Amino acid sequence: MKTDTIKVVRAVSRVICGDGETCSKGTAFLISPTRVITATHVVDSYFEDQSPIILQFLNVENCFILRQAVPINNLEIEKSPVTILSFDEPIDCDFLEFTNYEINDQDQYETFGYPVVKWEMGQWTSQKVSRKLDASMMRPFDWDIDLNHNSKIEDFSGLSGAPLLVNGELTGVLLTEALVEKKSISLGAISISKFKQVLEDCNIKIIDTSYTLYDSELIHQPEGQNYTEYTFIEKLESANIFEHEMCQTEFYNAEILKRVIESKGIDKDILSFKKLQDKIQSIWHTKYIAFKNLDDGSELLSSVYERIEDLDSELLAADKKVSLFVKKGMLHQLSEECKVGWVKNYKSKLIDYQRIKGES
Repeated sequence: MKTDTIKVVRAVSRVICGDGETCSKGTAFLISPTRVITATHVVDSYFEDQSPIILQFLNVENCFILRQAVPINNLEIEKSPVTILSFDEPIDCDFLEFTNYEINDQDQYETFGYPVVKWEMGQWTSQKVSRKLDASMMRPFDWDIDLNHNSKIEDFSGLSGAPLLVNGELTGVLLTEALVEKKSISLGAISISKFKQVLEDCNIKIIDTSYTLYDSELIHQPEGQNYTEYTFIEKLESANIFEHEMCQTEFYNAEILKRVIESKGIDKDILSFKKLQDKIQSIWHTKYIAFKNLDDGSELLSSVYERIEDLDSELLAADKKVSLFVKKGMLHQLSEECKVGWVKNYKSKLIDYQRIKGES
């Protein structure tokens, strides 16, 4: 899914905590009209001596919009790497919403924030996720996601608290570490899984990116849809399979899922869908090699269906829960692309069938 860059830039603010040269600078972003989230270390001095926290929104109107903010989550119990700040007067622009999208190594990420060397205008940074750290790995910092970067910026100080966007989904918060001569030269992020409780305690919604349509036994009927001229129907009929109402419904549901995945534009899910189709084609091919019938394909279709049912929870298990009904529909998507058929020499049989059909 493509990032809405205008929405992101408008929702991101500068954060100043404290006064004078000793103040701390960072980035925050709107998660509701009256709340932002930032990295806790940006506002440490508030917890130490009640230093004021000022938010500066540069891109909502043609002038600065200022808000004084205070933390709302209780860090005295258990200190979190992120802090939610609240203020009284709402900001009139769209806020950003977290999703439960699972980050993977080499995913493309983007962020916009205010490193001190780009304090006046802000800076976009885009690269790939280096690696996702699990509990067994050494983690010297608070973050659980290492980020590559190819920026010419030598100091990322101030970028802490910026949104982590992966495939257009808000999935975490950026953190930086001062490692060399007080310059932050490393980039990382904390994923939503590490501060989910903070969001829930503050009643901040997390969008579920899974395809809930297929998490149930719900089956959509292709009402008013005529598949008579579709290749997969002609393939069935050229193999003397004329009772194909269920095949049409399976195809229809597989097409719905395909459109949902393509509309989201998430590379990982598009690849997962393609891999699932490839596995189903392989199952068909194994059965097809031993199949000899030149005229009737009902036995082959039934045999492939049964094998898909047998492997539903093993070989054909998907990252997103995909119903058995849809997996059978993928067979007919492959047939529509002329990658599978139901009798020997199915391509020539299809041509003969289409010729006779055209003459009648």
